Amino acid sequence: MFTNIIGKDGFGAQYQKIIQTFIFCKANNLKFCYCPIKNMEHNYNNDINFISRIEILINLKDNIENMNIDECKQLDYGGVVLKWFEANIDKNCNNEHMKFIKDCFWKNKKRELIFNNNKINIAIHIRRENQHDKGRAGERITTPNEYYLNVMNNIRENNKNKDVLFHIYSQGNKINFKMLENEDVMFHLDEDIIKTFTELVAADILVTSPSSLSYVAALISDGDIYYKKFWHKPKSNWNILN
Repeated sequence: MFTNIIGKDGFGAQYQKIIQTFIFCKANNLKFCYCPIKNMEHNYNNDINFISRIEILINLKDNIENMNIDECKQLDYGGVVLKWFEANIDKNCNNEHMKFIKDCFWKNKKRELIFNNNKINIAIHIRRENQHDKGRAGERITTPNEYYLNVMNNIRENNKNKDVLFHIYSQGNKINFKMLENEDVMFHLDEDIIKTFTELVAADILVTSPSSLSYVAALISDGDIYYKKFWHKPKSNWNILN
């Protein structure tokens, strides 16, 4: 029995490890067992139901055989699983095993009701410093607003005469994003991670930041992806941005 490395980091990083380890096991004829999440960062409101809500969000606990962590071998993620997954990323994101992950995610949600506004919905994730970073986030939080404004204007240009709506997901005060304000922009600041992640995945277009949260959303998204380069490899059909 094999499983993913168990950690206590944020949702994006943990979900990424689960997905990629699951696909690694399936592709290599190894028995994958799901070990329910025990710890996770970014529970800012100390919600006692936080982890159970995350389990409902990804919807794997009820769809994969569960085991206790001491009954499974944790596979080397950085040295084995991640390298293998990214070396074959297009194949791994388009096989039956990724389809299973996506099907589980959408099985308990009404996708058509998430935006339900007859617009082209563009989700933009802007990674900014949070209380768990403790000054160690580095360049991931320094991507300037000008970068996102340029991407937005490029999308506007590519969708002339279409009804677009930009949704900006981040943390902090709206005044910090003043240059991005426009009649076709909605701000979603410090919103619940369940809502945020679901909308990142559901958007017609997703603009990622250097973050596992929006990167893993891109992996399971069926939308058009504008990918900000960082240490995880993109799919070949994504729009690659520096």
